Amino acid sequence: MAGRKFNIAFSTIGTAPFLLLVRLVTTYKVYPGYYGRCLVAAIVSLLSAPFLWFERLFFSRRLSHTKLPESPVFILGHWRSGTTLLHNAMAQDKQFAFVNTFQSVFANQFFGSRWLFKPVMKLLMPEKRPADNVLLSPELPQEEGIALSNINSFGFYNFFYFPRDWKSIYARYVSGETTSSSEMNRYYRRYKKLIAQAIIEYNRQEFISKFPPHTGSIKHLLAMFPQAKFIYIYRNPLMVFSSTVNFFETTHQALKLQPFTKPEFEEMVFELYELLIRDYEAQKALIPEHHLMEICYEDFEKDPMSGLRLIYTTLGIPGFEASVPAFEAYLNNQKKYEKAQHSFNEAEAARVADRLGFAFDLYGYPITPKTVSQ
Repeated sequence: MAGRKFNIAFSTIGTAPFLLLVRLVTTYKVYPGYYGRCLVAAIVSLLSAPFLWFERLFFSRRLSHTKLPESPVFILGHWRSGTTLLHNAMAQDKQFAFVNTFQSVFANQFFGSRWLFKPVMKLLMPEKRPADNVLLSPELPQEEGIALSNINSFGFYNFFYFPRDWKSIYARYVSGETTSSSEMNRYYRRYKKLIAQAIIEYNRQEFISKFPPHTGSIKHLLAMFPQAKFIYIYRNPLMVFSSTVNFFETTHQALKLQPFTKPEFEEMVFELYELLIRDYEAQKALIPEHHLMEICYEDFEKDPMSGLRLIYTTLGIPGFEASVPAFEAYLNNQKKYEKAQHSFNEAEAARVADRLGFAFDLYGYPITPKTVSQ
């Protein structure tokens, strides 16, 4: 189990409805060498269609009538900034529903296909996330990226399939610059149904989300949930850059329908980091007073219980004391986690500082080479 490579026979685009899959692969270019993977994805999409129609026939009405929380909690932050640690910790609070890994991949067939696809997913899934050794399981909290891409194509994680189109995908699905109002409204409806799935699955009244592209989409989240609450976590840009390149490159290998090299990912992360952080800084003033908490990853890592207490107090989230035993159990288990070490020399640090210097200044990090943990 632990030795399995992070690779799958088909791209997760195969769990999208067939017509949506066709629209995606005709909108963006599938490169030679990936036609076989695309064909397998298309076959999987057709074979899973009965489960999709079962879902729509028996659950659409219930999903549409499910009461959604007034103030869902959205964890924001660039990839590799500590969003997973914070999300997994807060998901121990039993008031929160969340999108789990199985739902993130099989959102279109969620309720009707679990008996078949979840055991298969568990069999094929590696025990740990290769980029950082974080535990993986169909039941663990997951970001909504693949689900949003596959339920109606409105998702930035289309870039994992089609990385050469990442800029147009960002403009359409994160900043919304090229999105029509009708497309945006369809996205709102379907995202709310995704949240309703999680509410029904866990029989809980609140919802917590972690999806890094949301960092640049605050205005869209507030359009759906005007009283939403936000936690923004940030980290040393030197660490974030290197770790994000590794994460993107590793995940891309499992999902890709286009080739993309490491130098191309490095340039992408430089540009994407600046886009995302500048969009966040421009939009955070839209958040209602006392509905935003900003936290430094390094501080949270040193004393996560104090960090959680501060988050609950600042945002007025009830239930902290009742969840302390669950928080402590999770955090104690995390102490077994072996972090990878990466050393930066002066040239590497200078390169990152040259491109992301604004972030070092913004968050008060020194621009020096060092050894850091992933």
